[in-house]
Amino acid sequence: MALVFEVDQEGHPRPEIRCDSCGGVIKDHTHGVAVLDSSKSKPGTLLEPIFHCQGCAEKEDKNNPDRRSMPIDHFMLYLLNNIQLTPTVLEHAGRQVRDLSN
Repeated sequence: MALVFEVDQEGHPRPEIRCDSCGGVIKDHTHGVAVLDSSKSKPGTLLEPIFHCQGCAEKEDKNNPDRRSMPIDHFMLYLLNNIQLTPTVLEHAGRQVRDLSN
């Protein structure tokens, strides 16, 4: 999984998603996809998501039209739901992060 942290000008680590093909940073959720190809996997198989920027995703789609991908925002929502992060929990965590940064 290409989740990385980049340190900003104030010294805070900021999460970024890196394209697993070209290594570029995906700055906006509309500029990439998450790939979880489970079509040939048996139940219980562990999969690691692969992220592709828009350009690399288009190349992959041409080479592998059966590939299963989803928009990054859908992937993140699926992840949050799967680990049971409710809006209330996220709001509380957001307040804690803001309190720590002050």
